[in-house]
Amino acid sequence: MKNPILFLILFATSIGSLVAQDIAPSKNKFGAILSTNIFGFNDDFNKVDVGGGFYFSRKISKILSIYTEIDGLSRNYGDLALMPGQSGEFTTGNLAVYIGPMFDIGDKSNLSSGLAQNYLFSSDLKTTTGTKDVSSETTNYSSLFFDFRHQIKNKISLGIRYERGLNSAFKSTDRKVTNISFNLFLPLRGKTNQEKKK
Repeated sequence: MKNPILFLILFATSIGSLVAQDIAPSKNKFGAILSTNIFGFNDDFNKVDVGGGFYFSRKISKILSIYTEIDGLSRNYGDLALMPGQSGEFTTGNLAVYIGPMFDIGDKSNLSSGLAQNYLFSSDLKTTTGTKDVSSETTNYSSLFFDFRHQIKNKISLGIRYERGLNSAFKSTDRKVTNISFNLFLPLRGKTNQEKKK
């Protein structure tokens, strides 16, 4: 399938429709997310960017939810060789859509994994002599993600996410995308596990 994210969204929507009559609205969660991203294991840790977006999860059993998220950020891929004779620090805007199952582990922690579809725009290659538009050399890509989060106080949760690209981020290289992000989750609707037990 050319675009597996559309299949997963349709699948999640179908499941949600089937169980909606059995799920109390308070078990669905909607909120905002803020992220600080570290782009790859080999890059300078000073090269970080921030992003943000929104998430929604629908409860389908006692410990299982379908998790979806959409966010935007900027990404930096360190020192890369994109084309013959062209290398430098690659920076791009990024819109990402995440979907997958999320499991409650304990009263205050969640674990999720799934598929992300990333859309790149405003592609710039910063070389020693200037900046070059390389949008024609970049392509959108899919990746797998693994996410852990823990509730620290009231409704606020902190999390860490690992993301690994399924295909090349650039047409001219076979480099895989690796990303680690530290996330802050701010629920705007729905009760947390801790509130439900009170």
